[in-house]
Amino acid sequence: MSSQMAWVDEPRCVGCGTCMSACPVEAITVADGKARVDDGCTGCGACVDVCPEGAIQLVLRGELVTVAEPSVPAEYRPSSLAEGAGPVAVGAGLGLLAKAGAALARAVWGWLSSPGTDTGQAGAEDRSYAGLGDGGGSRRARRRRRGGRG
Repeated sequence: MSSQMAWVDEPRCVGCGTCMSACPVEAITVADGKARVDDGCTGCGACVDVCPEGAIQLVLRGELVTVAEPSVPAEYRPSSLAEGAGPVAVGAGLGLLAKAGAALARAVWGWLSSPGTDTGQAGAEDRSYAGLGDGGGSRRARRRRRGGRG
């Protein structure tokens, strides 16, 4: 028995019977206007060569194998470490958030309590920090204005 056998592409088959007369083992019949190949096919390919429509092809012979149903996946059960990690992570995040808020509050308080901000007007010293005043905005220029090392 060959590992190949003939297969008929039924939409292309016109039922002319040429393949039936060419088959040396008489494994092809014509029924309902279409060629049919039975299990006696040896896969010799004689029918493939004579089909005027190209409706017959050789295919690998195989057998259907049933596969067992896939098993149901196991239910997810988090470990005790995973159950306790959530609240710890939330607590750590809240602690970091509180520290960041305190640092932001100190920065805003320092900015609001600096000279020249109580009137809502920036003083000459503040303008020079931004590079808008007469003395420039570099660190060296600011130190010179304050009397520090330059």
